[in-house]
Amino acid sequence: MSGPEIEAMFSHPLKIAHCLPDQGWVEEMRDDPKDAAHIQQKYIAEGLRERRHSIAYVAPLGLDQMALTVDGAETVLAPQTWTMSWWFSLLSKIIWKIQQVLHIPYLNYFSNIHYSNACLQILAGYDIAFERNSLYNNGVAMACKKLGLPYVMFFDADQLAELEFMGVPLPGLLRWRARNLLRYNLKAARRIICVSEIAKKHLMMNWNVPPDKLVILSNAVNVQRFSPNPDLGAQTRASLQLEENPLVVFVGSFYKWHDVVTLLNAFAVVLKTHANARLMLVGDGTERKKMIDLSMEMGIDHAVQFTGFVTHKGISRYVNAADIAVVPVPKMKKEMWHSPMKLFEYMASGKAIAATAMGQIKDVIRDGDNGLLVPAGDDEALADAIISLIEDVPLRTRLGEQARIDAVKNHSWEQYLHSIENVFIDATTLVGEINLNMSPEYE
Repeated sequence: MSGPEIEAMFSHPLKIAHCLPDQGWVEEMRDDPKDAAHIQQKYIAEGLRERRHSIAYVAPLGLDQMALTVDGAETVLAPQTWTMSWWFSLLSKIIWKIQQVLHIPYLNYFSNIHYSNACLQILAGYDIAFERNSLYNNGVAMACKKLGLPYVMFFDADQLAELEFMGVPLPGLLRWRARNLLRYNLKAARRIICVSEIAKKHLMMNWNVPPDKLVILSNAVNVQRFSPNPDLGAQTRASLQLEENPLVVFVGSFYKWHDVVTLLNAFAVVLKTHANARLMLVGDGTERKKMIDLSMEMGIDHAVQFTGFVTHKGISRYVNAADIAVVPVPKMKKEMWHSPMKLFEYMASGKAIAATAMGQIKDVIRDGDNGLLVPAGDDEALADAIISLIEDVPLRTRLGEQARIDAVKNHSWEQYLHSIENVFIDATTLVGEINLNMSPEYE
């Protein structure tokens, strides 16, 4: 396709089916989302709408329905044809009964046939289908393949590997099924958006995905919402009675890979020389109660505050109140593919950052220029970084100012949306090219 033809496509809004893991995601994105994954998808959808594209949310509703929500209007059920027949319903019940007798888990075979049939009825006429990777679903990819509709996958995590890291790996048949569905979706995709270079390498090395399918788009930040605001910071500090205290802030969902344990150990060291320092942990998650208990066992709970859940709109007040923001990551056998949204929000807010030199973090933070980097799992090194930022105000100011410059220049949502538009346009030009250069394992 020539340059003028591509420019012409940009001048006409795209009709995009934004496919999500389930209807709960749609409801979450209508409100103020609670976690980075939902926030990310909401920003993408709203940003593309603002750029005149039409966005329809497509998501499973239960085990046999697909729901459609077009440009924020009322949600409706997608029609189906033969998958709603009596014989298909009877067949699925018989097979499920046999699986129960044989102690075979539910494997989503019939659900995905329902989803695919529903998508065949509603996706015709769309320019592109954009789906966030999720376990067990391949109905959208199947429908796109039959319709010849460009299918773009958003890959921000390998959930199979994450479950293993968290100590709850999928067993036997469920793992086999999930792997097969992911492999199908990866093959069907014309383009796959990866959140980091590590995610791209993971797909190439572990899933044999051709590199020319993969596009890296790291997370981004709303540089208007997250910006230096001394007045807001002062008001927040006053409300917390922390006007004079050096304040360190962590924002996160308390997953194991957020390494709050190392942060608490490091902060205990900080308190030995800066007894008036305070640590604010913003957010909620499965590990938060354990971290509260740990801070009490360590005897530092008087200097540590856990806010609990805070809406995304509310996070900026805590970040603005901080002197220092931290991104700890534990030692791992292999680097994770994450693109931490909080890192870019800290940067856009002009904060001095102490972060672990792992994954995408070490590609974004230049040690001594726009932040400080420390080794993974090293509480002494993290403590030293925090202490140096408490004691050296000019350093703290310089790092924060440069971080803000870099966020605006390289990580704004405006730039991200322009890039994702390019990916979509690129995907629509690849008709007939999807199966080129695939390795035998990938096929």
